[in-house]
Amino acid sequence: MRYYESSTTELKREITDELKKEIIAFLNTHGGTIYVGVNDDGSIYYNLNQKEKDIEQTKIINWLANDVFSPNPKDFITLEWNNDGVLEIHVAEGDSKPYYLTNEGCNPKGVFIRFESSKLMATSKEIKDMRLASNKIFYEDEYSNNQNLHFTYLDKKQKELGINISYHSLGFLRDDKWTNLAYLFSDELNIKAKLYLVDLKNNILRKKEWKGSILKQVDEIISYLENNAKDGYSLDALIEALKNSFIHRNWSIRGNIKVEWSPSKINFISPGGFYHLTEEEAITGKTSYRNPKLVKVFKQFGYSKQYKTGMSKIYSSCKEYNVEPVIIATSNLYILSIPKKKKQK
Repeated sequence: MRYYESSTTELKREITDELKKEIIAFLNTHGGTIYVGVNDDGSIYYNLNQKEKDIEQTKIINWLANDVFSPNPKDFITLEWNNDGVLEIHVAEGDSKPYYLTNEGCNPKGVFIRFESSKLMATSKEIKDMRLASNKIFYEDEYSNNQNLHFTYLDKKQKELGINISYHSLGFLRDDKWTNLAYLFSDELNIKAKLYLVDLKNNILRKKEWKGSILKQVDEIISYLENNAKDGYSLDALIEALKNSFIHRNWSIRGNIKVEWSPSKINFISPGGFYHLTEEEAITGKTSYRNPKLVKVFKQFGYSKQYKTGMSKIYSSCKEYNVEPVIIATSNLYILSIPKKKKQK
């Protein structure tokens, strides 16, 4: 068997306290397998007899029995020895995040996440987001700090579409108070979308920005793309990328959505990485919604028919132009790059 490290695999020569952090990181991210008894270059470090194997395996079992991890993740961890004499620790993604080292507590010193082939200390913000997600408390359901909201553009869209959906039905009100979801669709939204036209050296040539209700921003950016991205780009891919930037971003992270347009590509940049998904799962069409009610509102206003859905749509649309999108995703940032079709000589 060939051993190598990735976002879902980790190699360890032996069992040490550092291994506890790796387990926590996998529990808090997308799960994975830790191979114990393997060098960094993938070669086998040791070959234990059965008694030695039992001693090593018992160390992990004792961690679980003695509540080294909180909450206890015993249902998400399995152990087995493979034919190479390597201990495989299979860690599934936990459903009660954040998991943390009991002796450190639920803070950045005790909570870890997985990023590419490394573990990282979670930030206080990431820990809060995990708590909200585990409790099924979403940003969009929390009360808006601004309770003086107006919906001029939203009401205009309803008249244009010939629909009449109440604010209660949209999820804008909870206990007769405006929610963050209402804030996102209100005229008062102060989070903007910004365009940067740049040259090959990334020097900014021109700036443009859109503000107001997210529906207003999306409509105006679509119009801009339709008028300016006619040559060399899949408009379907651009619109889908734009939609994803709004409905899948982490709105609890302050920051603007950015469209960075260079001579060779258009980057869509938004706060927040994939939500309970790996890049591979997203590409194949699997979905996991950070903002489920926001997605529902977009569908009620007919945007799903206009855009279709999923990363698979972006990839298939780009394929027609013989280009492939590039994704860079961390826990706090998501960049989707749509290349321009190269002119044939």
